[in-house]
Amino acid sequence: MPARAAPAGYSRLQIRLHWAVVVLVALQYALHDGVALAFDDAMESGAFTLSAPVVGHFVTGSLIFLLAAWRLMLRGERGVPDLPEADPAWQKRLAHGTHLAMYALLLTLPVTGGAAWAMQSAGASTAHEVMRALLMLAVLLHVAGALYGQFVQKTGILDRMRRPAE
Repeated sequence: MPARAAPAGYSRLQIRLHWAVVVLVALQYALHDGVALAFDDAMESGAFTLSAPVVGHFVTGSLIFLLAAWRLMLRGERGVPDLPEADPAWQKRLAHGTHLAMYALLLTLPVTGGAAWAMQSAGASTAHEVMRALLMLAVLLHVAGALYGQFVQKTGILDRMRRPAE
């Protein structure tokens, strides 16, 4: 079977899902202290109650999981545009690895967070916190790569997440 040609750009839906996940992840980081404090208090007291910060964090994490899974499904069905041809091979490998890491973390962070709360597990909480830090590093690398491509290499890479391919 011949290989499918890469699309010229991302679809409107792919772009909207990307930015929805960005907003939800930013919200999770911004509101992290409330749920972390609730978890620490629950571990001390043994009373794992569902407060507003906990429910909000759980709902937002679940949405991130669902939207990331949807993005992966669309990626498989539709494909994604090729990286700029002028990018060196190492840069393309790093971009692919960064995307893989972000998807893996977006899918596993809600699982470890839910496990930490449901099982009252300090180990799952620690894994969640480590993955949270790794996601931040991956996001920073992703943003740095996009800015480098846009402003240093002048590839117009940022247009891919602003203008849908029709």
